[in-house]
Amino acid sequence: MKNGVKNSFRQKCLKAKKFNRYYVSKIIAKEIEKIAKDYKKILFFLPLKNEVDVFPLLNKLRRKKHTIFVPFMEDLSFKMVKYGLPLKKKKFSILEPLNKNKTLEKVDLAIVPVVGIDRNFKRLGFGKGMYDRFFEKLNYKPKILFVQLRPCIFNGVLSEKHDIKGDFYITYKIRSKNVDRFANFYRITSGGVFDSKTTR
Repeated sequence: MKNGVKNSFRQKCLKAKKFNRYYVSKIIAKEIEKIAKDYKKILFFLPLKNEVDVFPLLNKLRRKKHTIFVPFMEDLSFKMVKYGLPLKKKKFSILEPLNKNKTLEKVDLAIVPVVGIDRNFKRLGFGKGMYDRFFEKLNYKPKILFVQLRPCIFNGVLSEKHDIKGDFYITYKIRSKNVDRFANFYRITSGGVFDSKTTR
């Protein structure tokens, strides 16, 4: 029963209306940076076309001497490798660096894309379970920042014990057809609303 509701909710989240991804990503990236600047070792994701474009921020923080790591797919999960160019496209259209060397360093912050979250502040992903398996194997817990282009929050419990729980959630709620004229930005923590503002 829960899996059926979860799949239905996932499809609803993925059917977002068209909007200016470049503009929204730029605004979200500024808010991610406010949190990320306090952490030196960061796990980023390499975005798909329906995810926040974090490339400009990733490269900016790298120039500021932050150590950046990204996922490298391995079996049903991934290992963490140091970020570097060039990148190549692999399974599920995911970009990966040529570097295949797993790092033993610990990250302070993990920036993780979501399809949605539930009331327990747990992640709903694409259903592959790669992030769940990765974090389950860690012997420590970094701060976890969920990011999403548009909010999709289930007012109930969809998650299971193995689903990862976030510390922050950053998204952008568009309230008008013209994103440049009227939008609400939300930054939320697992304890409740952390910050919100309206731009016109």
